[in-house]
Amino acid sequence: MGKCLSYITANTDTEEQSFPVTKALNTHVEDLNLDVLLQKADRLRLEESSKMESFELLCDHKDKYRDEIEFIWRFARAYGDMYELSTNTQEKKHYANIGKTLGEKAITRAPMNGHCHLWYAILCGYVSEFEGLQNKINYGHRFKEHLDKAIQFLPEEPFLYYLKGRYCYTVSKLSWIEKKMAATLFGKIPSSTVEEALQNFLKVEELHPGFSKSNYMFLAKCYIDLEQTNDAVKFCDLAVLLPCVSREDREAQKEVKKISTFLKR
Repeated sequence: MGKCLSYITANTDTEEQSFPVTKALNTHVEDLNLDVLLQKADRLRLEESSKMESFELLCDHKDKYRDEIEFIWRFARAYGDMYELSTNTQEKKHYANIGKTLGEKAITRAPMNGHCHLWYAILCGYVSEFEGLQNKINYGHRFKEHLDKAIQFLPEEPFLYYLKGRYCYTVSKLSWIEKKMAATLFGKIPSSTVEEALQNFLKVEELHPGFSKSNYMFLAKCYIDLEQTNDAVKFCDLAVLLPCVSREDREAQKEVKKISTFLKR
């Protein structure tokens, strides 16, 4: 991990002072060619318990592949994974900022690569969690811009429509003052509806039935807002059938139980 910190500091001016190192680096690093490395990193992150190992694997090879675009966006993604895994606020902020900087490098080097735009958008969202309202709105605008670009380049990727659905759902719930602030910054009021969010969540289900517990949860929420109770119940029931594999799944499961209780009153 120390190697990762010095690499980022040297290339992005990101501070590494006083950041806790969670695990010592391997003294012996297996030298992998790029294709094998990327496949191994992708395979490891399929399981939440192996995401840190995937991150460390990329850290071990960053000097060799630091200028390879397929490596750069995966490295940004790995910092996003570490943000999700961490429960410490300072660590989360650290991972988000470094990941965003890598994401900026990726979209600059490969503006037609949808994966670069996807992970830059996500990391902007993570960074926004530590900002005031004005910067949150700024990052929200950036998130939407790069998410739309990612969809343009990866139109069959369900995860993108899940993120777009969440964005639309959030914007549909913005307060008047938040919309007014956004209009001041960007010259127009951000607008979206629950119906638009619903269409994106349904697109996820069309592309990948049973994509995630969270997608079913948001489908249920949309249908509740639209007063279509039977559909809300249907998607709550489908959500419960999916296994809890990640922290997001466990959080969605709790929310689904609350929704189900509400619907049965």
